[in-house]
Amino acid sequence: MINIRPEIKTIVFFIFYFAIAFIQEKTNPSGVCTPGLGFLLFMLSIPTSIILSLILFYKYHKSENRQYLNSIFIISGIWILIFIFLSFSNS
Repeated sequence: MINIRPEIKTIVFFIFYFAIAFIQEKTNPSGVCTPGLGFLLFMLSIPTSIILSLILFYKYHKSENRQYLNSIFIISGIWILIFIFLSFSNS
């Protein structure tokens, strides 16, 4: 198996995950009372990010490899960017 750095795996995972959520939202849009699959995937990305961060944090303490800590910073940065984007798009 190819040994890919954890930072690249994290970035590629979130790009694919949010791309799939965006495509699903466009093909099956959410209504007022019925959330679409894209919205559900977006809501599931929150616990997915927390679980992935906990796994990376465990791997960091187990191996003291700084790459795992960088992946946690990338996840935090992605959520900060999403928060900024959503706060400006609502105003």
